[in-house]
Amino acid sequence: RSCGAPAHRPHIDPGGRGAPTPTMPASLIVKNTFICVVEEDAVLACGERRSRARSTDVATLGRRPRSCPAAEEEEEGWATACASVLVASEVHRRAVGLATDLDAGGTVAAAALQQIRCSVRTLAFDALGSRLVLRAFEGARTAEARTMAHTLRGMVAEAACSSSASRVLEQVVRSLGTGDAAFIAEELLARCPCSLALIASGSSILCRLIEYSSDDARTRALTDEVLSEDVATLCSHRFGHEVALSILSNGSPSQKACILSALRGDVQRFARHRFASKVFEQVLALGSEYERNSLAFEVLSRPGTVVALACHNFGVNIVRELLQVPSVSQQVQLLLMKSTSRVSRDKFGSKLIRQLDLNKQQAKLACGDGLSEQAAYTVDVMMFAIGGV
Repeated sequence: RSCGAPAHRPHIDPGGRGAPTPTMPASLIVKNTFICVVEEDAVLACGERRSRARSTDVATLGRRPRSCPAAEEEEEGWATACASVLVASEVHRRAVGLATDLDAGGTVAAAALQQIRCSVRTLAFDALGSRLVLRAFEGARTAEARTMAHTLRGMVAEAACSSSASRVLEQVVRSLGTGDAAFIAEELLARCPCSLALIASGSSILCRLIEYSSDDARTRALTDEVLSEDVATLCSHRFGHEVALSILSNGSPSQKACILSALRGDVQRFARHRFASKVFEQVLALGSEYERNSLAFEVLSRPGTVVALACHNFGVNIVRELLQVPSVSQQVQLLLMKSTSRVSRDKFGSKLIRQLDLNKQQAKLACGDGLSEQAAYTVDVMMFAIGGV
């Protein structure tokens, strides 16, 4: 910034006489290659900076500033978070040292293994530490595994929400009997198992409990609590549908009926859903005769559903399973044959038609031997029978 010499700016009389009126002195300065005229009072010395005025509340003069509760809570939160990070880093450093000792072998490895067994409660929540705990479980005797498992009492709900500690809980369920692992179901039942089924780690531990101890009263109560909420959401969830699959494989008849009822409520939606369609497929593939027929008849009772599903990326797998159900297999095949031209134009349906070789079968029916009319009649009778159920 370069400063120029003072200059006077003339003022033109608005009356129109053109007589200049003297005004306060001004200066010419150069700002970024622009020549500006500014009042002399506004000109600052080269290198001088403007300073802001500080306002002070008169009512607070002489008083001690009060602390803001929100700010205090935020500071406490930061302090707690920092302390947690420090503890986690310390646990991780300890886990690294124990892993090195385990690889060393001999008496050093034996001592490290003993330390791991005594530190399950802290190591389980660390990624490396949990792997060390799993190694300790693999080589432990039953009494030692039981002692290690019981150190997790009182913190099962917290461990079930941890991606690292949940794997330790799963190992407890696999390694020990139903009675020794029952405390896991007890503590989870005291919390909110419905929300636990919708997270990755929680879904995994629920699946292991259902697979290994479905007959235990505490596990049954836990499963019933999960099914007491919206079963449709459970079947359609990324992690919840895995719990539904475990229930279909190992649950009680009443629990399976709960899932079957939810699927029958909207077969079009669930048969096309990315995750619910897997639950749908398992019922048709592994369910009892009643369960398979009940769900298959529900699909066929809705006109156009089979053909629509055959033209869908997830629904086409449902059609494949329907073709394996003896009571409706022929009817499903006939419905596809009647709509071969439409299904063949679809990306997914055309592949199904080629696999079933329906084009040749349709040509045989069109040869004039009367089978096409008989096929249509069979389908009509089947639809009428389903509608009368």
